[in-house]
Amino acid sequence: MWNQALKTSIPTIALLALQGCATSSATSPLTHPVNTSQIPAADPMLDHYIAWVPRDSAQTATVAEAMTHISLVNAREKTAKQLCSGDWVMNGEVTENIGPLPTSAPVSAGGYPAWYYRISHRPGLHGCQNTDSRKLYHTLQENLPEWMDIETASTTTLSLLE
Repeated sequence: MWNQALKTSIPTIALLALQGCATSSATSPLTHPVNTSQIPAADPMLDHYIAWVPRDSAQTATVAEAMTHISLVNAREKTAKQLCSGDWVMNGEVTENIGPLPTSAPVSAGGYPAWYYRISHRPGLHGCQNTDSRKLYHTLQENLPEWMDIETASTTTLSLLE
């Protein structure tokens, strides 16, 4: 019973914590949409969670940020239950956040008014030792809302000729 209470309170605690420590980008009164060409390019050597939170679901940047973080927690928990015998799925260290910024989602995603929010991590998922990395990322992506995507780091494998 204690375990269930803890699981249901984690998203609530995360939301309350975000309200108290919102970044200046999340609380700045941006009124004009940002052109997506003005958003800094993502570092190809990092994993990225990219959210295009619909502005009709999140009227403020702080709400968009909270929705993104809560969605990530829920997706990780669901993935852990599906593939990892409940062991927690963790990312590498967060290296950068961009946004939330008012903009429009790409036309391929519907072109709706959105908040762009990108969380960049050192590559790799941890905590699910007996699961293939591709399957882990794929399942995590399936458990995220449709307005959120994972872009994995590009890695180059060099083979030395003997």
